[in-house]
Amino acid sequence: MILTGEFIKMLSEDTSWTTGEDFGSDEDVLLRKNCARIIHRYLQRVISEPDETEGLPSPADIPDMNDCRICAPHIAQVIAKKIMEPESRGTIMLFCGNEEVRREDVLLYVRKVRRGDDEQ
Repeated sequence: MILTGEFIKMLSEDTSWTTGEDFGSDEDVLLRKNCARIIHRYLQRVISEPDETEGLPSPADIPDMNDCRICAPHIAQVIAKKIMEPESRGTIMLFCGNEEVRREDVLLYVRKVRRGDDEQ
């Protein structure tokens, strides 16, 4: 289990980029949908990485992507950027946004974000 505040600090000790955002409480368990939102905002605000315009997944590709309308564009970006992946559930792909993020996955996401950060 990893908490939202812990994940944010793993990305950056300076958390000023989170001002004005509602990522939930720092003590909340990190869910996949919130993880996607945090990563995307970090990419936008800290390293000024442009959004992808091509190769974005759609709800036809990932049916549960719009379960959280606020999260959907963030989810699409982290999938297109190959930071987070949908999960195969039988014959369909799902993002599973309400599931907790495992610590080993968080470490992988941070490494992927850092690679993009190094290219800036």
